[in-house]
Amino acid sequence: MKFIKNFLVVAVSASIYYFALLVNEWVFGDSEFSFDVHWVFFPSGFRFVLVLLAMESGALGIALGGILWNYQVHPDLGLDFAVITGFVAGFSPWLARQLSVIFLGLDREFKVVSPQTLLKIALLFATLSALLHQLWFYSQGLTENFVSSFTVMTLSNLAGTLLVLMAFKFIIQKPPNPAADRKKS
Repeated sequence: MKFIKNFLVVAVSASIYYFALLVNEWVFGDSEFSFDVHWVFFPSGFRFVLVLLAMESGALGIALGGILWNYQVHPDLGLDFAVITGFVAGFSPWLARQLSVIFLGLDREFKVVSPQTLLKIALLFATLSALLHQLWFYSQGLTENFVSSFTVMTLSNLAGTLLVLMAFKFIIQKPPNPAADRKKS
């Protein structure tokens, strides 16, 4: 039963990440700063949430969704490029989560997290993900200016993560109860 649950979490994570990449390309595809660097990259927010909540299964799903996406979008770069890029996409949020547990005191079960801690983790994730992606792209000759591409990718990852976190906050936030407010006055 545990295998089936993990398989489903991986499959759902892969689907969510792939769909997020598809929507991001549709909305922001024409605004690339450099190779695979968008000004806003909201799939990073889904990577952040999936790994915080689903841990290794989420990371594996992200990697699989990223492999499929990269092989479809960049077939000329080959399967090895798609596999390594997908691995970086899944590994970087997992590594940020692990570092957050060690250095920021994140609860392993993610039961108690303050907004300030969430912001620190998001910044760590955005930076680490951009660094690993840009090192990989630079090693493949796909990034002309490492520093500027790294900076824009970090900011776009952070912007995307904050957008997704705010959307989740609005979705799970209880609407105000006007009847309770009238009783107080």
